[in-house]
Amino acid sequence: MELGQQLTRAETVTAILSNFGVSMEMKIENKFTAEEFLDVIVDIGWNSKRGFSVSGLNMAILSSTQLYCVRNDNGKIIALARVLSDNYIFSTIPEIMVRTEEQGRGHGSALMKEIINDFGHTILFFGAQKGNEEFFEKFGFVKGVQSYTRHFTGFGI
Repeated sequence: MELGQQLTRAETVTAILSNFGVSMEMKIENKFTAEEFLDVIVDIGWNSKRGFSVSGLNMAILSSTQLYCVRNDNGKIIALARVLSDNYIFSTIPEIMVRTEEQGRGHGSALMKEIINDFGHTILFFGAQKGNEEFFEKFGFVKGVQSYTRHFTGFGI
């Protein structure tokens, strides 16, 4: 690579991953289907707790500001993320998911670097599951304000 050379997104991700000691060709795409989303959710064990549907996930995809995914050589999604943003003040990462057998191979890091590149001009907020704090801290995130969650229990209050 020559100094000042413009890199494609895939070349940039490959260069970033090599800094983490991971050598592979990885292409980040910005499109996935609700069926693919559900397949990853089932793989990481979320669906048994929440009962997601394809139609609901399709609505989530359509409401997203930006989608990110990494596919294997066969086209199967191995990692994905979504961002919701006003693109000025605030952005949130509702999910960043990596298939169980692919965790620890740099896929989540590649997605997070893309998200920071695209939305780092805003405040980035997300809720990290317990045990994943170190992953986010390595990107410079710090524990923020306490959040509150209200789960949907049906129509009416």
